[in-house]
Amino acid sequence: MALSGAVRIVCCVTSAAGSEFVVAGPFEASVRVGAEEVRGGLADLSLGLLRRCAPVRRPGAYQRQRHMPGRWFSTTAGRFLEYESLLERDWMLLLDFDRDVEWICEQPLRLRYRKDDKLASHVPDLLVWRAGGPELCDVKSEERLADPEFVAQVEATGLACAGAGLGYRVLSEPDRQVLANVRWLAGFRERPADPDGERARVLSMLAAGPSTIGELVCGAREPMLARPVLMHVLWSGEALTDLAGPIGEDSRVCGRLRVVA
Repeated sequence: MALSGAVRIVCCVTSAAGSEFVVAGPFEASVRVGAEEVRGGLADLSLGLLRRCAPVRRPGAYQRQRHMPGRWFSTTAGRFLEYESLLERDWMLLLDFDRDVEWICEQPLRLRYRKDDKLASHVPDLLVWRAGGPELCDVKSEERLADPEFVAQVEATGLACAGAGLGYRVLSEPDRQVLANVRWLAGFRERPADPDGERARVLSMLAAGPSTIGELVCGAREPMLARPVLMHVLWSGEALTDLAGPIGEDSRVCGRLRVVA
């Protein structure tokens, strides 16, 4: 199925390496919905269509490849996401933890444009639905951000998204401590057994004000059972702690504020 719509946008770009090139529209996108491929101007694809899209391609695996592909189960998407690199996997984890993220799709669409008057295409790494709005993301290591080919892809994707009213950003190496903390909390994604009602007790304590992890755990009937419950509460976003430092007994935890109409 094809959707009409073509606007020519031209941008002259000079990369950090001194390479000069021209990227131009019209920016056509193709998405896969079920067994059907839908093509059209990116601005013509409805938000409902984008929300139902599936990956347009799968990461390849071959000998001596530079990256390590694999699968990560996303609780947000409710399925396994396929990643092309460990950096991409790290961002899938961080986005899965982000409570503002409602939905994630990897390799969501193929964007077609012209580079130096020749046909070119690019498949962004992720489509992230945040607070009702979509955002395309490319994941790239810092050492490759200045690669002329990638710079052209970024310029083309940025122009296409700006014209379509979509968000776009490039994700590189995340903060190491934040990533380490989220990896730890991801081990408690599944709600643990709670025979003593520790979740209710912890949230009741936090409603009265912030407490440390040590204080929340030591007040439990069985601290060994209360700790995984508390970690799950932190993963689910029902309570918050500062992820800039290591999570320990002295880490302060506060309840998530809720506004009741």
